[in-house]
Parts: sequence; structure tokens; C-alpha cells
Amino acid sequence: MKMMKMPIPPYRTCALILAASLLLLPQSSGEDCLKKFTAGKEDFAVDTDESVKDGAAFLGSPSVTGANECVTACCGEPECNLALIENGAQEGTIKTCFLFNCLYKQKNVCRFVRKKGFSNHVLTSVFGSYLEQYNPENKDHPPKALGGQDRVVQPHDTVMLSGIESKDDHKIAQFQWVQVSGSPKTVMEKTTFDDEVRVSNLSPGVYKFKLTVTDEAGQSDSTVVTVLVLTPEQTQHHCMVPKKIGPCRGSFPRWHYNVLMKQCQNFSFGGCSPNRNNYVSEKECIQACDQVTVNSTSSRRSGHADLPDEQCGVPCGPEKFTCGNGCCIDKELQCDETAQCKDASDEEQCNNMNTKFRRLLDLDKDEDKGGSVLHCTLPPVTGPCRHSTTKWYYNPYERKCSRFNYGGCQGNENQFDSEDECIKKCSKVTEEDAFANRATFEKQEQDTQS
Repeated sequence: MKMMKMPIPPYRTCALILAASLLLLPQSSGEDCLKKFTAGKEDFAVDTDESVKDGAAFLGSPSVTGANECVTACCGEPECNLALIENGAQEGTIKTCFLFNCLYKQKNVCRFVRKKGFSNHVLTSVFGSYLEQYNPENKDHPPKALGGQDRVVQPHDTVMLSGIESKDDHKIAQFQWVQVSGSPKTVMEKTTFDDEVRVSNLSPGVYKFKLTVTDEAGQSDSTVVTVLVLTPEQTQHHCMVPKKIGPCRGSFPRWHYNVLMKQCQNFSFGGCSPNRNNYVSEKECIQACDQVTVNSTSSRRSGHADLPDEQCGVPCGPEKFTCGNGCCIDKELQCDETAQCKDASDEEQCNNMNTKFRRLLDLDKDEDKGGSVLHCTLPPVTGPCRHSTTKWYYNPYERKCSRFNYGGCQGNENQFDSEDECIKKCSKVTEEDAFANRATFEKQEQDTQS
């Protein structure tokens, strides 16, 4: 009797592709990948609502059977730096694997809350400061260079680069900015602030600028800030595609550029699978798209940009989605409610993504301590502005409040006007509630030039 060949259900296509890719991954490559990750504190989960609000991205929930497979799946996503695992009933098994990108333009924006039954593996290069061990014998720690977020701008815009958020436990003696890549025609000028430079004469391309800070003991640290100056084609992706709510059904305030109105407008983002015309702040949107107008040679009559159709016979790069038939489409076309792949595989996993995202949003938070756990376990943030206001922050390892200088903008909720207010809000919070290690909370003073 001839056996009938049953067709593979369409919704399983992407899962089978992932499983095959994991099996085909060379053992040495998989081992090298695992070495780049470190196990974070047990029984902590991502506070998805707060993290996505600040720009973190939920990348998906692959079907895997073990923790190492979850981390390996994270390695297969170029933007993934956190594998969050909901543990199974039996030791060593997992119930669900969640993948996240915790970086928003170079800033780590993920927040964590205690949640029994969860574990996590973090990319060491991204979470180094969270993993740093405290050494009470060290009375003079090296400085920490912080140059701010990566930028997206238009040609001939002027960019201000500042190291004001850099930290040292005593004093930073020197700030040095140097250009390490990009057109040599760039003009860099010092301003009246030691940590700041003005960059102009920018033409389309990718520029990297390195900030090196040195303290009075000669210890130094460096960081790199990337400035993307948009080409006309990139401007289409960043400024001319229509807003995309995405397949998830959360509600997060975002900004997009409306090319017909020639202005940035706010909208409610669902929480996953964004396109590039999606900004956390109005300021970022204006920096990227200000004065962009409709280009009739590259846009539909509606003013929105056309994106390339399915491409076959070529490798799919990191900014592409691989269709079930092996062809490629632009990644931001996935889950836009219109099938771009001929096999419709770009729309298959969208409902599943929303289901898993909703599971994360619905996780119970620890409210036993007045709902203050998250706020009181955030490391203090001075922010990029130059005002100097004395605030108080809570250190869950010392269980006390200390003063710090707040710059006036882009701080976090672990800041209080008085010591009494700080103690009243946070006194029940302990080191058991903190995901970041002790070293992150040690008081570091910043030389904020005035």
C-alpha cells in the first residue's frame, strides 16, 4: 500500500528551520558561543514592561529543550544578548526560552525583578558592569568611560559628543575623544567642557568615535560611540516607512516620522518586531529625520517608501528575514500583517510571538514591599545633563541611602529628594532583590565641569 506524504504544516516551517540550524551548528562554534555568556542571578526575570518601554527588544521564543540550546539560539540572533529561561518541572529541563536585545543604541536598558522558577544567561560583554565583583580591599577603582548612546543623523548635521556620564570613585583627570573610522573630512572641535567635542562636516556613512578617560592615578577606560549618517536609501527605512505597531499587543509610547506631515508624531507600539522608523524619544526622531521630505523617485504616491521584494539565491544577512523557501526579505517586513514571502512564512510566528510576549507581561511582580523593589534596586544614574542637584539613592547591599549628583535629565526612579523619603520607600529592600552586583552601587563621584 502506497503511503501518502503528509505536507508539513506552515506554522512549523520556522521551527524546523531553527532546529536544523542548531543541529548543523559546528560543535566548536556552539562551545565558543556558550563561553561568551555568563549565568546571571537565579530566580530573576526581565521586567518586560519597564525594559521595552526604555527600548529593549523581545526577539522571540524558540522551541528548544535545554538551557544550552536556548543560549545557542540566542547566538543565532545577531542582536540577542539575553537568554531568559522559564525552568521546567524537572531539574535541568526548561518550559520556555525567551530571547532579548537589552541594548538600545548602546545603552543597557533591561531591568530585572525577582521571579522564582526563572534563570538567565547574559552576554558577558554587555552585562560586564552587572557581573563585576566587589573588592573592598581596592580603594581606587579604574574609571568607567561612558560616551552616551549611538546616534542616527542626517548629512551635515552637527553632533555633540559628551563624556559627562563617565564615572570614577575619585576624579577623572582627562577626557580624550578620537575618531577611529569614517570620512577623514570630519571636523572635531573642543568645547568649553573638558569631556565634550563638537563634530561637523559629516557625510553619509558610519563613524566611530572613541572616548578614553583617565583618572588621577593613571588608570583608564575607553568606549566607542557610533554615529550613523543616513544615506538616501537608509533615510527611507528610518524616516519614510509607515509606523508599525507590530504583532504584539502591549502599549508602549514611541515616536515615528510622518514624511507627509514633515514632523515626528507619537504612537502606541505593540512591543515587538518594530521597523526602523521607531524611536523612544521625540529628540531621537528629530535628529534622524528632521526636514526629510517625500522623494518621488523612491516612494509610493502615499509618500511611504517601497522596500525590496523577496530575493532568492543569495545569503540572507543580519538585517534580513529568511523565508521558509530560503529567500530573503527585509527584516522589518516580518509580522506587518502582509505576507511578503511567497510561502507566507514571514507571518507564521506572529501570533506565537504575541502569546509569549503576553506571558512575560503578565508575570506577577513582587508587591510585598510596597511595589518599590524595582525602583530601589536600580543603580544610580547621573544622566547626560549638566545641572547639579543633590539627590539620594538606595544601596540594597548596604541597606542605606547615600547622596549623589543628579544632572537633571534621563535619570531613573532610584532618586529621592531627601534621605527620609529614600528610607521610607526602600528600607524593606535587600541585596536578595538586586540583580546587579554590589560593585554597581558603590558611590562614584563624577567631575561635572561647570
